[in-house]
Amino acid sequence: MKQVKKRENGHLIQVELEHLKKLAIMVAEMDDLLEGLEAKSIEDFEKNINELTGFTNAIISSAAFAKEDEYKRLLELEILIDGKLSSENLTKSKELKSSVIASVIDKHTEYYSENEYATKKTLEDLMQTYNSLSLENRQHIAFNRSNELAFNIFSELRF
Repeated sequence: MKQVKKRENGHLIQVELEHLKKLAIMVAEMDDLLEGLEAKSIEDFEKNINELTGFTNAIISSAAFAKEDEYKRLLELEILIDGKLSSENLTKSKELKSSVIASVIDKHTEYYSENEYATKKTLEDLMQTYNSLSLENRQHIAFNRSNELAFNIFSELRF
């Protein structure tokens, strides 16, 4: 069965997309910093700078090459981004890819289960049949004490 959309929470979609757009700016900044430091990742930068200085602490190594501010900013950005977005999730113009937007929309969309959808179809058919009756004919049926649809006690058709 093809999934049929029940509802989507537009507010949560909008909030998450706005958050990801803010993170995209941070990811772009992080990529620019890494490019300026001639590294592919923070770990790559730490490894390279420690090899150049012979130290084991990346903060001290970056301070020795006057790259401490850039390194600290990279660490701040890494904490702020928290793995929620990467440069692979962005287009060349540093916008969110359509696949990321689609996954956010899908995350906040609820679909009918097979049972719910079958029940919905049955009830829609039942309502359509009932509504196709004239007002005069509708008065012959009502719900009984057991909450079942039955002939009205005053209906002449029940005999």
